[in-house]
Amino acid sequence: MKRKHILLTVLACLLLLAGFMGWRLLSSYMLPLRLNWGISIPFWARPAQCYEKDSGPSFLGDGIRYHVFSYQYEDFIDQMFAWGSVDRETIYYDSFTQAAETWLDEIEVPAEYRPDYENCSNWYRAKDDNSEILIFWNADLNRLYILESIL
Repeated sequence: MKRKHILLTVLACLLLLAGFMGWRLLSSYMLPLRLNWGISIPFWARPAQCYEKDSGPSFLGDGIRYHVFSYQYEDFIDQMFAWGSVDRETIYYDSFTQAAETWLDEIEVPAEYRPDYENCSNWYRAKDDNSEILIFWNADLNRLYILESIL
């Protein structure tokens, strides 16, 4: 009887832990990032969200999304992409910086939450529907800036 009680208690604790971790995953930005772009930011890098802003709810889920994360363990982020340093053009803009500033202006992000482009590496992708993602990585500050323009 006592053994059964201990087993049920352990099982209940495991279910609570699994539920908490599932809720945390589903309620975080990491799931949409994975679903929309196939990008998995390692949880063990210990991300902490510093800032978030978007263009508001939309029937189709389109609009601008912006997230800033700070990382305790940046080695994982350094190896996540083939980071670039060249400010290339996007689908609609002459440079990553121009696209980012236009999107950030559109959702009215204050200057203190914007990337310092000169000290950032960058990564960019576009989808067939012309949705775009720009990621800036400032290794000195351990900050990851993620900008999405979903069409």
